[in-house]
Amino acid sequence: MNSILIVDDESKLLKIFQSSLTKKNYTIYTAANGQEARRKINEQDDISIVFLDLKLPDCSGLDLLQEFVSVYPTKIFIMMTAYGNIENAVIAMKTGAFDYIVKPVKLHEIIVVIEKAIEWLKVKQENHILKERLKRSETNGELLGTSKVMKQILLLIERVSNTNANVLLEGESGTGKSMIAEAMHKLSDRSHAPFIPVNCASIPEQLLESELFGHEKGSFTGAVSARKGKFVAANGGTIFLDEIGEITPAFQAKLLQVTQNKTFIPVGSDSIKQVEVRIITATNRNLKKMVEEGKFREDLFYRLNIVDIYIPPLRERKDDIPLLVKKFLDKHRKKYERDYQISGELMRILTNYQWPGNVRELENAIERAVVLAQDQQLSIHDFHREIREVNYEPSVETNLQESGKSLPEQMEDIEKKLILKALDDALGQQSVAARKLGISRQSLLYKMNKFFNLI
Repeated sequence: MNSILIVDDESKLLKIFQSSLTKKNYTIYTAANGQEARRKINEQDDISIVFLDLKLPDCSGLDLLQEFVSVYPTKIFIMMTAYGNIENAVIAMKTGAFDYIVKPVKLHEIIVVIEKAIEWLKVKQENHILKERLKRSETNGELLGTSKVMKQILLLIERVSNTNANVLLEGESGTGKSMIAEAMHKLSDRSHAPFIPVNCASIPEQLLESELFGHEKGSFTGAVSARKGKFVAANGGTIFLDEIGEITPAFQAKLLQVTQNKTFIPVGSDSIKQVEVRIITATNRNLKKMVEEGKFREDLFYRLNIVDIYIPPLRERKDDIPLLVKKFLDKHRKKYERDYQISGELMRILTNYQWPGNVRELENAIERAVVLAQDQQLSIHDFHREIREVNYEPSVETNLQESGKSLPEQMEDIEKKLILKALDDALGQQSVAARKLGISRQSLLYKMNKFFNLI
């Protein structure tokens, strides 16, 4: 219950408000001056709404407002005054007041303001919870990204997660659409209910209807018992239909009904089943183009595409690669209890690789490297041939025209690259790397400390 503090020097008004609002099931505290108000708001943690009179015996209500707003940022403050004027209203709102009312105040008016304040508090609390969930989701590695485009996607996910709108996730295979779908479910009010993923491309057409809608015993050969289906299993929660672009036109018509009114008929049954479920779909195909070509129903497309989220390929958000590499390495550090490391040069190579298989390919590549690594320092030789061959040799050509860099600075850059390559080829063994470079081990250690602060 939201408790209310009313600060006013009119004792009669305080008694009226306390009596009337208590009958409306509000907990009411009162204060006749600023000092008493400070004591009450400090002692009563449950106070969430504060009414402040502009004129108080020992201070100005605006001064008290300014003091309270900074100390109690989660509470709502409403100004009251018999001297209503635009100047005071503007000052109060700029200081942080939620609203401004002019005396004499009628009971129904103050109740309206209280209800507005409570609704705003509820929305604010829900947003805070949602942001905390999103933060935890990112921390757990479900959603990772520091690039501008991924930050925009995360904000969009936050906004739509707590709605019932159908969402269509578009993007190449391996971009993380299934992780995003599950994260949206966990961020929603449905998180306590099931999240049921279905890969439509992996189920034969003749079995897909039964898989999703269920069937009655004996409805077809092999139906030795009744089955409820995935939509019933997801009731109250979320069903995720991956590769939705692979379903046939005949099944598209059947899916349309469940997207329209959440009803369907199981195979071999005459009765209509009703479910309360959110539908999230995903595809690596261009559904809009398929609609234009007559390969996908337009009405179904718009039912599924209430909100569409496009996840760009990894090659278009390279800023996310180091964070993802760290996440996957951390996973294997815990699994194998080994402190796997990766050099700056190797990270540069991984960042510049195009990753046609996107996040899934990156994860598999890191797992392969960990399995093949001879020690805790990963080497380029632990990765598959495509990564080794692309952009592997560091460029040693000088570029005298490079803006802002002198010849010694460019020579230093080349030296850094050669040292990193030698260390990578030597699997981190400093004496071997020094021999490759034709310098002493002491000289190599000096340069490692100078350039990279590695020792």
